[in-house]
Amino acid sequence: MKYTLKESRAIMEIPANSTKEDIEKKYDVILKKYRQMKIDGTLTEEAQEEFQKKTDAYRILMGYEAEEPKEPKKETYVDKAFVKAGMDRKKVDNFFHYHKYHILVTIAVVIIIASTVYSVVTKVEPDITIGILGEVNEQATNTLKQKITNSLPEIKEVGSETVMLSDRINDPNSAAYIQKAMILFAASDTDVFLLSKYVFDRYASDGAFMALDDVVRDLSIDVKSSEYLKLKVVEEWNQPQAPTEKRTVKSYSDSEPRLYGIDVTNSKFFKDVDVLGPEKILAVRAEPEKLELILKLIKLFAK
Repeated sequence: MKYTLKESRAIMEIPANSTKEDIEKKYDVILKKYRQMKIDGTLTEEAQEEFQKKTDAYRILMGYEAEEPKEPKKETYVDKAFVKAGMDRKKVDNFFHYHKYHILVTIAVVIIIASTVYSVVTKVEPDITIGILGEVNEQATNTLKQKITNSLPEIKEVGSETVMLSDRINDPNSAAYIQKAMILFAASDTDVFLLSKYVFDRYASDGAFMALDDVVRDLSIDVKSSEYLKLKVVEEWNQPQAPTEKRTVKSYSDSEPRLYGIDVTNSKFFKDVDVLGPEKILAVRAEPEKLELILKLIKLFAK
């Protein structure tokens, strides 16, 4: 094991009585700061190493890395084969034992990313890419793309990235999907998103999306049904000191609640396009690149 439990708690700066939920919340803050430095271009080699150190400590505390088995094993033909190959069987076994969860998640992520890369390489470069996250109906994505290109002649090709995320569906690949979602929000060229309320609530307060107050005013969009999507982005959380306590907000980036999503569940555009259920929230990535096309899509979706 790289660190003891005591060392891991010290690295994560959390008390000994912290629950797994407390550890997850603390790591969310660490991950948010890391992503922000990466976006801002302020990520140093020292900060990268510190992030990796805290990630290792997080995995140990969450039980993703187990204690090394202590029972000695008898030498087998496989052991002899490792010796002939110049490899340490114990080190190989330990590596896979400690990192089995991480390896499985990595394999799933590699498969997802490889599929994404393949689709990009084999398809025409899209004019705009839409991220669809929640309880996704994959069969309806082509209908959505076709309807967009039919409605907006200036858009010839629409790309899509889908991520199945739900608090109602138990998916063994959910950890890999969460990693893909973070990549879409922080490092991809996906600017427009259709989200479930569950996904919106998970990422909006961390500053993943652009405030749309000025946009809806300029486009004269009625957002009375979207008032519940107004919020203040959290800059920093106060971490709980006891398992029964909940984390509280230390500081906000916004002085007043702002509109970070538009409810398009009942939009006429989606009447025959059941691409996401049970609700559809339109959001825009913070600092988007293709703002002119995004505004046209917002106006189209919010009819």
